[in-house]
Amino acid sequence: MDPDLEPTPEDPTKDAGSLLSPDQLLAAIGGRLAEPLPLVAWARELGDLHAALISAVVNPLRRPPDLTEAAVHADIAKVIDKINSWAAFYVRHSRCARRHTHSFGEVISHVAKTYAEAWWTVLHADCEELRHSAWVHLGEVRDGYEHLIGEIRAGRVQLPLGWRGIGHTRQNDSSSTERATDGDEKHQGTQ
Repeated sequence: MDPDLEPTPEDPTKDAGSLLSPDQLLAAIGGRLAEPLPLVAWARELGDLHAALISAVVNPLRRPPDLTEAAVHADIAKVIDKINSWAAFYVRHSRCARRHTHSFGEVISHVAKTYAEAWWTVLHADCEELRHSAWVHLGEVRDGYEHLIGEIRAGRVQLPLGWRGIGHTRQNDSSSTERATDGDEKHQGTQ
């Protein structure tokens, strides 16, 4: 959890000021919302990271050597974690509500990914049907987000806190193994 975040008391109205509307979220992802809120900055960062990921995949020869898909995915996971930490304090949690399948950070990341892919398609695809399909899909994702925040505010859905997945687990295991190995070598050198 982020130490800068302070918990707020359980209040059904607290989400009114903390959750971005669908239009605010899309504006934040696209860099057109300049509110001094952490969620706005994180949404923009996710939009930029997903756009960078598209570039890394589409133009692998034109990307900087330090920009790898793995590095971008790791950065995306870090932003998702920040959003999940924030959501633990600022998004309403209803114990009796049905469970959603994705954390709030994963939802925001999905919207940002769809936004980046739709805009890339609209700007670069020659096929009008494909451009239209991308735009329709972005609209569907926007509507799904709107429905989700309505369900959260009404106390009908509970978001999981999130998990970074097996890749993060393997990274932690390998770094703890390295630390243990380094410690064993240092210990053996002193004997």
